[in-house]
Amino acid sequence: MDKNKNFHLFGAIIAAGILSFSGVLIETAMNVTFPLLIQEFRVTTSGIQWVTTIYLLMISVIVPISSYLNQNFSARNLFITANLFFLLGVLINCFSSAFSLLLLGRLLQGVGTGIGLPLMFHIILTKAPAEKRGMMMGIGTLTTSIAPAIGPTYGGLISNLLNWRYIYIF
Repeated sequence: MDKNKNFHLFGAIIAAGILSFSGVLIETAMNVTFPLLIQEFRVTTSGIQWVTTIYLLMISVIVPISSYLNQNFSARNLFITANLFFLLGVLINCFSSAFSLLLLGRLLQGVGTGIGLPLMFHIILTKAPAEKRGMMMGIGTLTTSIAPAIGPTYGGLISNLLNWRYIYIF
């Protein structure tokens, strides 16, 4: 029974880690697409910065209230909510025909990532056995810290070979 419980714990950490990884990967991948987005949406350089700013702003608003969310909602409900926000943002961004829609999608992705990042560590710190917390924290940190390293390369390859929208599709 304990092995089964640990398996579900590991799966929950990996699932929350994939959400966090995806959020950070897409955030850093989009930075290299700014010249393309400026042309496509006919916005200024300072305007295009909102693609990153609104995403990071939403994360910085949501993360501080994560303690409240964790106390009042189950990890399962928070995970589902985070994924719904994130996936809705991805869908909007895939098909955005206006810059305002792209920003709306980024806002929703920021909310999803802002819920998902602290949720992963909350699961580790409250559910993992004390002797496995270090390893679990390492796995959780690895999933999010590797994304900024590969995000710009991923974004550059995808936008050069296909279209910037495929950053979201993949």
